[in-house]
Amino acid sequence: METFFYLATEESSGGFGFNFDILGSNVINLAILVGFLVVYGGKVLGNILTERRTKIAEEVQEAEAQVSQSATTLVAAKEELTQAKAKADQIRTEAETTAKRVSAEILAQGDREIERMKAAAMQELDSERAKAMAELRQRIAVLAIEKAEEQLKATLNEERQARLVSSAVGQLGG
Repeated sequence: METFFYLATEESSGGFGFNFDILGSNVINLAILVGFLVVYGGKVLGNILTERRTKIAEEVQEAEAQVSQSATTLVAAKEELTQAKAKADQIRTEAETTAKRVSAEILAQGDREIERMKAAAMQELDSERAKAMAELRQRIAVLAIEKAEEQLKATLNEERQARLVSSAVGQLGG
């Protein structure tokens, strides 16, 4: 602090110093400063404010353009969503129709297969029945012949056999 007072008192020797005459020195300095500020600062400040206003106006226009573009994009996206929903509904409807048709075809094919299997089973059953009947007839014929032979052997003696042969030859024309 001593150095400060020393410099303040050394003004007369051509050094640095303070002038405590407020009216004489500061008013002129302030007037010059205000004059410079008005002349040069007004233009500079005006230019800065104009540039700032222009920049803000451009940013507002860009923001409005982005909002407009976003609104357009939103409308397009909503339209695409509506179209996608409609397409999904159409696909779902077609899938349900196709599923019903395929299901009906499968059921019809199953019914045809069941009828075919029933017919084949009936045909096989009829064939087995005919085969069994043929075997029964053959067996009955064999048994009848065996029974007839037994009866003939029991009732036929040589005298009857000779008469039977003579009668058969007579009927044949001999």
